[in-house]
Amino acid sequence: MQTLLRSTNAYQLLETERRENRLSHAYLILMDDARSLRPALNVFAKVFFGVENSQDRIAKLIETESFSDCLFYPKKNKKFAVSDVDEIKEESVFKPVEGDKKLFVIGDFAELLVSSQNKLLKLLEEPPENVYFLLGATTSYPILQTVLSRTKKLEIPPFEEREISAFLYRNYPNATDPSKFPTLSAISNGYVGNAQNALEGGYFDEIVEDCFELCLGSKIPVVAKKLNDSKRKKEILSYLRLIFRDALFLKTGAPTSYLFLKSERERIEKVGSRYALNALVYAQEGLTNAEKQLKFNTNFAQCIEILFLNIQNRSKERL
Repeated sequence: MQTLLRSTNAYQLLETERRENRLSHAYLILMDDARSLRPALNVFAKVFFGVENSQDRIAKLIETESFSDCLFYPKKNKKFAVSDVDEIKEESVFKPVEGDKKLFVIGDFAELLVSSQNKLLKLLEEPPENVYFLLGATTSYPILQTVLSRTKKLEIPPFEEREISAFLYRNYPNATDPSKFPTLSAISNGYVGNAQNALEGGYFDEIVEDCFELCLGSKIPVVAKKLNDSKRKKEILSYLRLIFRDALFLKTGAPTSYLFLKSERERIEKVGSRYALNALVYAQEGLTNAEKQLKFNTNFAQCIEILFLNIQNRSKERL
């Protein structure tokens, strides 16, 4: 995770402020990737203490969340509780054990109840000497404005596909099929956690089959209804984009090297032969519209049906 984050402005800014001895008393790390948020906070905690070297003793302690001057909340695999607020307030009174700084790491802060946020507000406004806070959140909307105004926001944007693919190669050297890594990265929407979940959860192949069933099957409403409650809506739309992109390339006679889904060439050719050229071109626009609708919680099944209805209508216009 450190290799991935090192190129971000957030990492570089915190590193610079620590090096120049002008750390803010509270930072808010915004990262819309629930799975990767805590590992990212772990990395930023190391930056805060200037121990980025993984072989450093303190770095190893932070890695296991056992460094006495760096306290993580809530405890691993636990939800933040009111008792955690009381413990933070009590712990903040005690001086650092090993150094001159004490850091409280809290993630995901967006999940805290308003009452818990309010109880921490005074501490964030006027922390004891040498006490600092590193808050993590997947979104800032549930966080009180008074809290936001007392923290320095460091935002982690979605990563590029090549960066996520490189992360997978580094962290999954024993994967049974590394050839899937680029595709997993492409459907991750820029979030490492999505790529990891698809790889570890074993649902990537299911996404592939569902998407080709939509593109080549005759019962789109049935498939769309099945996918309506899917937790992988964004990944499905991303993979559909790849299918129609490659089908368009094949339709226009582009070299095979241009194809992203080379292992699916046979089915991609069937998609290309099923739809007219203008329909394949429109598919990219249609998928963009579908992604926008998804953000507004539009019924996913309806969204899929409208998408394919519009694609099919453009094929008929061409014919």
